[in-house]
Amino acid sequence: MAKRIPIVQIDAFTDRAFGGNPAAVVLDAQGISDADMQSIAREMNLSETAFLTPSEKGADYRLRWFTPGAEVTFCGHATVATGHAMHEAGMFAATRVVFETLGGTLGLARTGDVFWLEPEPRHLTEYGEPLDAILSTLGVPPSGLANWGRPMLTPERDLLLPCTGLDVLRQSRSTGELGALGKSLGIRGFALISRETIEPTSTTHSRFYAPQVGIIEDPVTGSMHASLAVYMRDLELAPRHFIAEQGDLMGRPGRLEIDTSGPRVGGRAITVLRGELLL
Repeated sequence: MAKRIPIVQIDAFTDRAFGGNPAAVVLDAQGISDADMQSIAREMNLSETAFLTPSEKGADYRLRWFTPGAEVTFCGHATVATGHAMHEAGMFAATRVVFETLGGTLGLARTGDVFWLEPEPRHLTEYGEPLDAILSTLGVPPSGLANWGRPMLTPERDLLLPCTGLDVLRQSRSTGELGALGKSLGIRGFALISRETIEPTSTTHSRFYAPQVGIIEDPVTGSMHASLAVYMRDLELAPRHFIAEQGDLMGRPGRLEIDTSGPRVGGRAITVLRGELLL
């Protein structure tokens, strides 16, 4: 007899259906094997699928995230999606929950309809290796790299690349060659950051490519923005609270609320699909 697994699909970092970043959430993943979690993520074919189980280390829950190709240590949008799913299911009774994750302890707070990621401290390191092959593969000319910041690596080994403007982001690309290069360099994802934005009230606009873990382009990347908050704060290029944009250039506009003091990354979410998986 097939096992029935309830699953929801939620668009995160948006308040409108078909915007932001979609994630699948399984609120009761107890008893599902690692191999089946990976298969479910591959079947859902979203950038991440989240699985919630009881914690074994004193947290409120254990939370795991799988891309179609691999388990990851931190995912922001699927955590916001999980919080939204928990709230709709009556499982988010407090104003804050703490998750045990592969990347450490992760807090998620709720203020009204905004869910706030509260990751462990972000420590960025300057990327000192040659950039020629990376820029060429991304379709970014050397002149497209801005001088307002230095390329940096996040704790998840996402490479932050400051760019001169939106045209550079529009012309960039994600390919299999980029995925192979990322694997060889031990880089999880490539984040292109522009201070030119779609909306005048925003501070940054980003694109994020991670073909090496099965994500051709991520519409809105919460984990990367937790590090971007520190990056912009340390460069004194952003106020304490600012709005970050991502996803517009692929037709899924998303908005993130950034609090650089934590850092904290906030966003809204909306449920677009409910169903059952039959295993």
